[in-house]
Amino acid sequence: MKKTKRDSEIKMTSTVMVVHTSVVRRKDISAVLAKAGIKEVHATISDVATQLCGHAVDAVVLIAERSSEAMAKEILTVIKGIDDHLPLMVVAKSKSVEEAVAIMKAGAYDFFPLPLDHLRFQHALMKAIELYTLTKRVFLLENQMGWHGSCAGIVGASPKMEEIFRMIQTVAKTNTTVLIQGESGTGKELVAKAIHTFSPKAKKVFVDINCGAIPRELLENELFGHERGSYTGADRRYQGSVERAHGGSLFLDEISEMDQALQVKLLRFLQERSFSRIGGSESIAVDVRIIAATNRNLADEVAKGRFREDLYFRLNVIPIFLPPLRERREDIPLLARFFLDKYTAKSEKIFVDFASDALAALMAFDWPGNVRELENVIERAVVLHNDSRVKLAHLPEQLQKHRSKGSAAVSSALAADGGKILPLDLVERYAIELAMKECLGNIGDAADKLKVSSATLYRKLKGYGLRE
Repeated sequence: MKKTKRDSEIKMTSTVMVVHTSVVRRKDISAVLAKAGIKEVHATISDVATQLCGHAVDAVVLIAERSSEAMAKEILTVIKGIDDHLPLMVVAKSKSVEEAVAIMKAGAYDFFPLPLDHLRFQHALMKAIELYTLTKRVFLLENQMGWHGSCAGIVGASPKMEEIFRMIQTVAKTNTTVLIQGESGTGKELVAKAIHTFSPKAKKVFVDINCGAIPRELLENELFGHERGSYTGADRRYQGSVERAHGGSLFLDEISEMDQALQVKLLRFLQERSFSRIGGSESIAVDVRIIAATNRNLADEVAKGRFREDLYFRLNVIPIFLPPLRERREDIPLLARFFLDKYTAKSEKIFVDFASDALAALMAFDWPGNVRELENVIERAVVLHNDSRVKLAHLPEQLQKHRSKGSAAVSSALAADGGKILPLDLVERYAIELAMKECLGNIGDAADKLKVSSATLYRKLKGYGLRE
């Protein structure tokens, strides 16, 4: 089996506490943990608090002979009093789905019925530890850097976003021109404001102008202003955005929408750092930091003759590329909870978290509108519903369909068989198709997710006719 670097790190550093009422069941869990290379400590129901205070653990596994919502709540109360984010996995016999759901509602991270599915349990445990490790890293940054899961309003803890945060901090100290590129809704304006916030110009003005929202014939006037009498209706002098931004920062959003005649004038300003108002002859020098942004690939726009090459090189001194949300899915839970807190407070609702299937749907969706679309979905759920958790039914229909469409074949097979048993090859094929989709066709990454070797996955792909 091919191991990822992250899996290796988890196995080398993670410890799980096993709380048990049965030595026999504990040995079953211990075998899984040993195979995964995860350390374990043991505790009984009565000494959980003592053991937690004496050991650093990354997850707790409660083993019971039969499902017990009361027991789960008791353990959760102890855990949350020590570490509010520590995940609890419950392993127990269950007579009904309702019992398992009750335990999940009580706050457990996941529930596993006996007899235990070792592979599913190990995979879920690794995911829980990953999430907990990420949460700990967020709180470490909070304590060490005053960072609260965000940088000047930009939320994220993924490696890609951490790299962008470092770049913001570095670039902000200079007066260099910055070009921010990324899809709509990725937060380009927030990055521009963050650069200004951490710069020596922070106490000065931040002026933003959307080049795509202003008619082209008016954009020059908005940028450079005009003198009184320069055209009909110009009854007074008007200071444009460039002049108003003196001493501070000027953010030119959607710069690719600027027509080429005005691009020439902007280029001249960037070269000389001075300009003249429309209808005026006076050359006005300003000290202003230029930050530009676009949702287009400016290099492609240059190649197509729609954007001046010389202006592109003037703007592209420090490029920052914002990844779409689908390329940093590990940030979705953090973002979702950030927006949930924001709109819960605004609406005076009682939402505190997401149901597991709702969070899974958020994670599975590709978010063509990126962070802005995610924020809108969370706001809508909070405004339209009253509950303690955001449920799958609270999300838009397209998210529910996206979550369920991959399992349509599984669901239909279950229904056909009375919901009791499912053909193994159907489950396997579905898992393979889902993994390949999520990994964009990368066999190595998909094999990691499925916990098999690349050779095994390739053989199964050919067997199911999914690969030539």
